[in-house]
Amino acid sequence: MPLNPLTALVVGGCGWILVFGLNSALASAVIVLVACAFGVWRTRNVSVPAAVLALAVPVGLSMLLIHAPYGTHRIAPLLTSDGLAVGGALALRFCALMSCMIAAVAWIRIPDLVKAVQVLPGGNKLAYLAGATLQLVPQGHAQVNTVRDAQALKRTPITARNAITHLVLPVLTALLTHGSARGTALETAGYDLPGARTVLRPVPDSTLQRAVRWTLPVVCVGVALWI
Repeated sequence: MPLNPLTALVVGGCGWILVFGLNSALASAVIVLVACAFGVWRTRNVSVPAAVLALAVPVGLSMLLIHAPYGTHRIAPLLTSDGLAVGGALALRFCALMSCMIAAVAWIRIPDLVKAVQVLPGGNKLAYLAGATLQLVPQGHAQVNTVRDAQALKRTPITARNAITHLVLPVLTALLTHGSARGTALETAGYDLPGARTVLRPVPDSTLQRAVRWTLPVVCVGVALWI
């Protein structure tokens, strides 16, 4: 049976519980490896580790710049061994958190997530917010390509001097216009009406997955408290 999006989110959240609860560099490193392995298994490529690396490198460097000079065991000018250890541990923790989140998202399809949230109590508004937020980046990317094509047809090159007027403002205007149109359509469809929503083709969900969503966070909290 396919993995329910809520199950993927709960598993990713349990990774966060373990990262903060165990609070050790070894645990963070293991969680990074496990999360990236599941991400590669799902996507059949290295996009998940690459995304984690792209997010973790600048944050890790900033952690080292902040903590490396301020320690007690100086090994070089503006460099201490314990400061490097603290900065490295914090960078590894951030990498573990991002690995859990990105790996969980890799197992989720946005339409399935919206449908899974929509059947929850009061989930119709939350479903719209989740869908609109997650689709904003691909919609914005598509709109950027559309504006660039339109400017190319007009033979108007986009440069650093005219990027605001010829690219940014048209993209923002289009996104706001589309958002307003969606709001009108939702109001017409009874978006604000109370009551449960019926999904034509609900996301597959099993008793085992529901049990995992309830028991796994409790187990992770217990492990964090026990260790």
